[in-house]
Amino acid sequence: MVRSGARILFVLLALGALAHSAEPLRVALAGEEPFVVEGPPFSGVAVDVWEKIAAANSWTFQYTFFPTVDDGIQAVASGKVDVLAGNVGITKDRLSHVEFSQPFFRSGFQIMVPEARPHSVARLGEDLLDIAKMQVFWYVAGTVIALTVFVFLFERRHNPDFPKQRREGLAEAFYYVISLALTGKSTYKGFPGVLGRLVMVAWMILGIITVAYVTSSITSSMTLEKLGGRISGPQDLPGKTVAIVSGSTAAHYLQEKGITIFPAGDLASAVDAMMQHKADAVVDDAPVLQSYDFNHPELPITEVGPVFAPQNYGFALAIGSPLRIPLNQALLDLGESRTLAGIFHEYFGSIYQP
Repeated sequence: MVRSGARILFVLLALGALAHSAEPLRVALAGEEPFVVEGPPFSGVAVDVWEKIAAANSWTFQYTFFPTVDDGIQAVASGKVDVLAGNVGITKDRLSHVEFSQPFFRSGFQIMVPEARPHSVARLGEDLLDIAKMQVFWYVAGTVIALTVFVFLFERRHNPDFPKQRREGLAEAFYYVISLALTGKSTYKGFPGVLGRLVMVAWMILGIITVAYVTSSITSSMTLEKLGGRISGPQDLPGKTVAIVSGSTAAHYLQEKGITIFPAGDLASAVDAMMQHKADAVVDDAPVLQSYDFNHPELPITEVGPVFAPQNYGFALAIGSPLRIPLNQALLDLGESRTLAGIFHEYFGSIYQP
């Protein structure tokens, strides 16, 4: 009787274990296109790789989408899910919370900037039209106009040789004013008397100040255009505002470097912030930026500089997870059979460099 009860208990335990093993794995998805394309049905590079791994191990699973990779990491660490798939960078900080599989993709950060930049001449024009920056210039311009009108009225009344027509007379007066202000020489004899000579001296001094101020303003504007214009690499990011996707490894990296960030919910929002001049550039994983650029040819955007801060992508698992070994074995098989390379070429084409 005791043996019969023990057998029944063993069968029940075995059936319970089988039932538990048959429960679908809880798989979290987080990240950006083309690694995770939100569904359902979900798709993307990481999704395709995971489904190959699951098929090799005869695993069933259910997907749950998380808005950021950090949210997915927390879900794995707390036991809410079994695996996290996506463009999940393997970092030292994350290793204190979860374990990772073998890397399945090599990556790094890159910089995206607006491809269409205002020409220097256009920017100089903007500066000249900026009254706040060029108040002295506009005061001088107003003075020149006033002097031109005064010379026109004075000469037309006292100089019989001065053109009597308004258009020709104003043009001649303007020439007198400008030539004297810029060169100190003019065919115009000036106003008679001591007061007239003092006006002429003040006029010449005003001209010298105008030339010096305008020259220095244009030089300053051109220098700022050269120094603060195009971003060409990570060395140009300090002092700039950089749009990032919240919860991404790029966000953590830039914060550690002390670079000002503009957080966005997704890459499209980050690019939109850059195009609206809320940020100077976007930093994200190189393949993510390249894929976005390729799939949005209508946008004036481009990637610049080298891939920096290299990192690898892996699947995140709970610390001590029994899934890690069979998952790694399947990953190695996929790599040796060139199945991984086929998936990457399918999504990236010529962009992918193994």
